[in-house]
Amino acid sequence: MSGSDAGPTVSEEPDPAPGEGPGRTVIGERVVEKIAARAVREAGRAGGVAPRVLGVPVGREGMQRASPVTAWVGGDATSLSVTVSLVWPCSVRTTTRRLRDHIIERVESLTGLHVDHVDIDVTQLASAPHPSRRVR
Repeated sequence: MSGSDAGPTVSEEPDPAPGEGPGRTVIGERVVEKIAARAVREAGRAGGVAPRVLGVPVGREGMQRASPVTAWVGGDATSLSVTVSLVWPCSVRTTTRRLRDHIIERVESLTGLHVDHVDIDVTQLASAPHPSRRVR
């Protein structure tokens, strides 16, 4: 057998047929949505939104709720739409920029997907909780 008859080299091997390779991982939109909602809670100064009736917030527990997130996944990229409340007083522009950066970092590091863009809809500026006053 000569050197040319030895068969294909490693670089000449064809791609594996379906079922013969290591497989592929598909990350669903719902998983990306949950990761992004968790990232909002981690970021601080941002939270979910209170339920609304005719456009009026009902209850004050909105900041403790998970933020509504919608994700679109296509191939190895994702786009997100997030609805949040922010703690007032704050710079909305600075806070949402930091929040967007944190969401992108967490989603990309945990899923391996590239985040194309993140739309953030701020629906409420919630007051920071005031400590109760004590009378001495």
